[in-house]
Amino acid sequence: MLKALFWIVEALLVVLIVVFSVNNQTELTLDLWPLDMVTVPLPIFSIMLGTLFVGFLAGGFVAWASAGKVRKRARSEAGRADRAERQVAEVEEKLQRLQSEADAFRDSTPRLPGA
Repeated sequence: MLKALFWIVEALLVVLIVVFSVNNQTELTLDLWPLDMVTVPLPIFSIMLGTLFVGFLAGGFVAWASAGKVRKRARSEAGRADRAERQVAEVEEKLQRLQSEADAFRDSTPRLPGA
């Protein structure tokens, strides 16, 4: 159900972008001030969509950068969990070894007759 909703919303966004692009084809001259030699006539829709895309990338970068502490803590906790698992495995191995030694000792001790 969620996939169908995703594709419906996706199709609506594509239709909106196409309609926006068709209706806004008037050209504007983009002049980058310090570089007077760069003057480019561009349709309005390309400027708007380009600006939205750059904003999307900037927002993604800010979200990624702000989650740095969380990623660092997750790596730290993963290392801690790995160390704990290794310690548990070592303790279980030691317990097995001691258990087998105790069984061997119990089997080798002399028993009294009738006991």
